[in-house]
Amino acid sequence: MDETSRALRDRLLNAYAPYLGGVLAARGWPVDSAPIREGEAWLRDALDELLDLPYPEQRRTPLEVFQEAFAAPNDALAAQGVPAPRRDPVVVAAMPGDTYDLAPASSAALGEDVWRSHLEWGAAKAAAVTRPTLAVLAANLLDRDRIERVAVARGYRVQPIQGPDRVRGHALVLVDLTDAAADATIAAAAGEGIRVIGFGPHVDEFAMTRARSLGATAAMARSQFFRDLAALLPSFV
Repeated sequence: MDETSRALRDRLLNAYAPYLGGVLAARGWPVDSAPIREGEAWLRDALDELLDLPYPEQRRTPLEVFQEAFAAPNDALAAQGVPAPRRDPVVVAAMPGDTYDLAPASSAALGEDVWRSHLEWGAAKAAAVTRPTLAVLAANLLDRDRIERVAVARGYRVQPIQGPDRVRGHALVLVDLTDAAADATIAAAAGEGIRVIGFGPHVDEFAMTRARSLGATAAMARSQFFRDLAALLPSFV
């Protein structure tokens, strides 16, 4: 999850209980903390699951997830026999499960900070969908920084990964062969038909041979990798 997504997640989570409590209080409905906590917990898990995915694989928006998080409060009001309000047919079609009309139609209803963060997420997703993403498995922060500077200049968006479960959807995967998850990541990416380049210590010929046998397109000494990095990345600028 990148910083833009993390900021939006945190602001949505912080807004959930105050927003819902305000809606319930304004309508004179009972404010029960248990379903609010249940909805908040569901929202945290659902946002983490969505926003941990690469942008092109995010099939819903964070606002849609936020709207779905009102299931528990809706159920609690129904269990207490609170009469449901009449709803606009268009709203019913958009959010059929929101019987008590609790969910906001827009992130603007949650405050300017949430709204602006939502816009920033939308812009980041649009950029990611139109630009190819490059996944990097490398624990060394200096290596990742060097890769990102070259990759961004070549028109890529860079996504750090920690293992094979995040290779799908990327145009290219770069793997530090000293990482414990290197073999599994190379095999997973190759299995998806994704181009993989491995780099490691020049003395470890065995690791490079193993990487190629697992499906890496190329495997080379890290000195050569960083020297030739720009040439290894087709330009999308």
